[in-house]
Amino acid sequence: MKAILIIADGLGGRPTDYNGKTCLKAAKTPYLDDLAARGAVGLMDPIGPGIRPGSDTAHLSILGQNPYKVYTGRGVFEALGVGMEMAPGDVGFRANFAAVELVSRGLRVLDRRAGRISEGQKELEAVINSIELSEALDIDFEFRASTQHRGALILRGNGLCHCVGGTDPKQAGTLVCTSRPTEEGDIDAQRTAAALNELTKKSYEVLCNHPLNRRRVEEGKSPANILLCRGAADLPSLQSIESVYGVRGAVIALGSLYRGIGKSLGMKPITAAGDASSLDEDPAAIAEMSLAALSEYDYLFVHIKGPDNAGHDQDAAAKIAVIERIDRELIAYLDLQLDWRTTHLAFTGDHTTPIDYGDHTAEPVPIIFVGPNVLPDKVKEFNERAATEGGLGRFSGQALPILFNYNNWLPKFGS
Repeated sequence: MKAILIIADGLGGRPTDYNGKTCLKAAKTPYLDDLAARGAVGLMDPIGPGIRPGSDTAHLSILGQNPYKVYTGRGVFEALGVGMEMAPGDVGFRANFAAVELVSRGLRVLDRRAGRISEGQKELEAVINSIELSEALDIDFEFRASTQHRGALILRGNGLCHCVGGTDPKQAGTLVCTSRPTEEGDIDAQRTAAALNELTKKSYEVLCNHPLNRRRVEEGKSPANILLCRGAADLPSLQSIESVYGVRGAVIALGSLYRGIGKSLGMKPITAAGDASSLDEDPAAIAEMSLAALSEYDYLFVHIKGPDNAGHDQDAAAKIAVIERIDRELIAYLDLQLDWRTTHLAFTGDHTTPIDYGDHTAEPVPIIFVGPNVLPDKVKEFNERAATEGGLGRFSGQALPILFNYNNWLPKFGS
């Protein structure tokens, strides 16, 4: 038996999205509707009712973990997802190239994403890694650029602590933050924060007059003249899915966060096809990659970022378009090529990203399970309203274990 879990990031919406409809309801999705008619549909709270999920915590929950017990922060997953290795005691951060200007009170953020920079990231990465921190700190670091402005940072050394705030103020027009311990009196956290603050200051010094940034300014683009970090995390204690269920899996995703989460659970990372500089995935190519990977692995976790990007941009037309593209290029291909006698598939989102709000909200998301062992319900289409009448009802997270159940892979709880 084979299993596929597909998560369309930010899939859910509200009736305020588009003429009284959610984007999913407004989209033409004949292939998803057909899966719904052949399978079971319901509503899933990614973490729990009334809990507004982050992408990281939502995915942990959907993949069968308890984020309240295992989540230490996003930085570790970003680092793992870009191919870095973390050891116990290391502290990982999510990092951004950003544009700042020097003012009397400090460094003011002009653009947190440095114009979504699409060139020269590896050149800037090398400059960052040439920085030397004070010998007194006795701390090493490694930075890895990822897609556009994104990257990951790892601090390494004895006596580090992830209980520190970041340097990213998360809002343009405000000053770069000073990292501080989140708990007073923690000497290890004070030392960790000191290292992060020194690295932030020195990143500005080496980047502000870099030739690439001078050229970007001449071209009217935002410079990438500082590295801002947030989401400090140490290595969580996670059991691999293979050790629990006895099956081998892979993750197909363009975004480093999702590859990192999959890797932390023992999945083999396979980079999704698409434009890494823009996170613009190619659903048709992802479909072909998925089919090929199923010949080697028992299950796949496939992540598609497009709906969430459009939701954050508050662009209903773009969100509808990307949902329709997923339907006709990914779902249609898999439906035609999969052996439905031996395959179970689940399709859902990790959270709702309404157009009017432009960020994650706490509503449940629709979900389909389809395959030979799934008892079909009476639902004939796939959207939020139809899912309220589905046979699965409403449940919280754990979509991957539910999918595994249909393949008879679950260990028994009790005798």
